[in-house]
Parts: sequence; structure tokens; C-alpha cells
Amino acid sequence: MEETIGLFAVISPFITAVIILLIIFITKYLRDKSRNEVVARALEMGKELPVEFFTTPESKKNEDPLKSALISIGVGIGLFIALYFFFDNFKFAAFGCIPFFIGIGQLIAYFINKNKEIKGE
Repeated sequence: MEETIGLFAVISPFITAVIILLIIFITKYLRDKSRNEVVARALEMGKELPVEFFTTPESKKNEDPLKSALISIGVGIGLFIALYFFFDNFKFAAFGCIPFFIGIGQLIAYFINKNKEIKGE
């Protein structure tokens, strides 16, 4: 019994990763399939589709980098405080430092890029 629990504990992260990838690919396939059906119906009816229909929507990566940095810092601080009060131990609260320092890095990159834009480089 203990061997099966240990085996499941070792295999479950890999199975979870495969399931997540399958969900992503299946969702993308179904979205593309429905989009192709719309194009086919429009062509059958002789309708012309607008140009915007064929352009891919812009990703959210074009958001304000300052906003992204401040959100990461806020999440890090909130996670740190929540884990510290929940577990009463700094060891678990340190996981809040990961998004905090990612946010600090994003903030530094924002100011570096802002200075380069001001200088015209």
C-alpha cells in the first residue's frame, strides 16, 4: 500500500503537467475549429469578413510594465504576510519573497528602460 502511495506521489506531478498541456492544446484546437467554421459559413453565404477578424488579438503582455511590477510586489508582500500569520514561521513565509523580488526586478527594468527612452537611445 505504501509503495503505491509513493509511486503516485512521484508520478502525479508529471501526470498533472500532461493533463494541463492537453487541456491547453484541446482548447486551442476547438477555438481554431470554431473560427474556421465561421469563415466557411461566411464564404458559403458570400459574405465578406472584416480584416480585424483575421488579425490575432494582442496579448496582454503589452500592459504597463509599471503596473505589472507593482502587482507582483503587492502579491509578494501579501503572500509573505499571509503565510507568516498562517504558519507562524518565517520558513514558509519566505515563499512570498519570490513574487516580491520578481516585482523588484520588473521595477528596476522599468526604470532602466524609462531612462533609455528619455535619453533617446
